[in-house]
Amino acid sequence: MKSFLPACVIVIAFFISSCGSKEAKTNPAESDAHYRLGIEFAQYSLMRNSLEEFDLAIKFDPKNYKAYDKKGLVLFGIKEFPQAKEMFEKTIALKPDYVQAYVNLGMVHYMMKSSEEARKTWEKAIALKPDDDDSKAYNNLGNLFKDAKDYDKALDYYEKAIKQESNNSTYLNNQADVYRLKNDFRKAEEILQKSLVVDAKGMTTHFNLGKVYKDEKAYDKAIASFEASLKTNPYYVEGYYELADVYLQKNDQPAAKEAIEKALQKDPSNPKYTEFLAKVKTS
Repeated sequence: MKSFLPACVIVIAFFISSCGSKEAKTNPAESDAHYRLGIEFAQYSLMRNSLEEFDLAIKFDPKNYKAYDKKGLVLFGIKEFPQAKEMFEKTIALKPDYVQAYVNLGMVHYMMKSSEEARKTWEKAIALKPDDDDSKAYNNLGNLFKDAKDYDKALDYYEKAIKQESNNSTYLNNQADVYRLKNDFRKAEEILQKSLVVDAKGMTTHFNLGKVYKDEKAYDKAIASFEASLKTNPYYVEGYYELADVYLQKNDQPAAKEAIEKALQKDPSNPKYTEFLAKVKTS
């Protein structure tokens, strides 16, 4: 005598089986493959594809803390700050001693206008482990105190960052800019020249040198530096603005007009550039 299961049992059994087949089993190798593909997509600015791959990496290995961290970086890059914050917090929950996650979380706090939370988070990064690489946290704290015009504290943190990574041109540029703001132009130039040894074509370094020379009223040197900066990156619009300002201070209105019009070609709705052009025309 044949035995048959009731139809409802068959349907339920099939449904359970189908659901189970869709559930991803933990597979660290598969997770790592999606993680690496996510990084590759991000490098080509395919951010949504990148996010999908990081989600799959997390699906195949919920403990893949690096996938959470990289997903947070992509979300940060597209300015989805609350979601990025959540990813970095999950990274830290999985890997409490992962310094970079604290650095990244601090940047989210900073961009969300929570300077005090940013400071605390970067200080946590520094305090995590002795003898680790805290240069990014030190540099970010320097930027925080520079914004607050506490230049001595800013210099102290930049010095600590440079001590850990002496050839980092970004840190050297930040340090030099504080010396410029303190009107110590000789020291600022000395540091920027050191930065050019590290990267002779450094766009930011040439730009910052131009600002030093402009403040010193060494206008020809300033022009040469801003032009060198724009040669490296002709899309850095602020370089045209600074160049126009130097020409105006030299009473060369035609050159100032030409430079600011180049800035406006690339950023036509910028009110600062529009106002400057009007100033040039009436000077």
